[in-house]
Amino acid sequence: MKSSKMRAFSLALAILAAIAITQNLKIETALASPPQDPWAPSGFTGAWCAQGDPSKHCSITQNGPFYNLTNEQGSTSTGHVMGMNGNTIMADQWNLVQGTLSQDASRITWSNGTFWARCPSGGGGGGSHYPNVDGTWYRSGDHSKGCYIRQRRRNLNLTNESGQTGTGQTDGRWHLTTNWNGTQVSGSISKDGNTIYWDNGTTWTR
Repeated sequence: MKSSKMRAFSLALAILAAIAITQNLKIETALASPPQDPWAPSGFTGAWCAQGDPSKHCSITQNGPFYNLTNEQGSTSTGHVMGMNGNTIMADQWNLVQGTLSQDASRITWSNGTFWARCPSGGGGGGSHYPNVDGTWYRSGDHSKGCYIRQRRRNLNLTNESGQTGTGQTDGRWHLTTNWNGTQVSGSISKDGNTIYWDNGTTWTR
């Protein structure tokens, strides 16, 4: 009897030890692999050009888990990222068309046969053909978020809606390069000259 009780006791200890080891492994795995932030910045955001045409400006901005898409015709749609790799976006109001982001985040290929490419940095122009961006702008068209650009030929002094200041210059007929305390931000200008699509995913309009 004593031998049977000892075997049962030893078996119970072995089971408890196995459970403890399993729980420790789960805890270590959870600590080693923290959950990803679902609101982390996405490779989809920024200024785009439909069919790679610098005159056909599009944009994607992000607000938490939500996305706002604007195509070259000014049509807008909300969007959400899909897929295990987070490299597909669905435009909810555009007949649920889906866009797949390239590995280098330079192109979105849409399921309707079109594509968006990152706008070329040069923007065209040259010589004396630099844009006039002097004046008051509004972030995302919100008139409570005034921004300002003071221009002297190609040179720019900028103030954003938070009062932060930066400097920059026009480096093409449709393009700006700016510096905000060491952070470089480029902007593509719409053909009508009334919207700046910044590569950090924001827009200024006037």
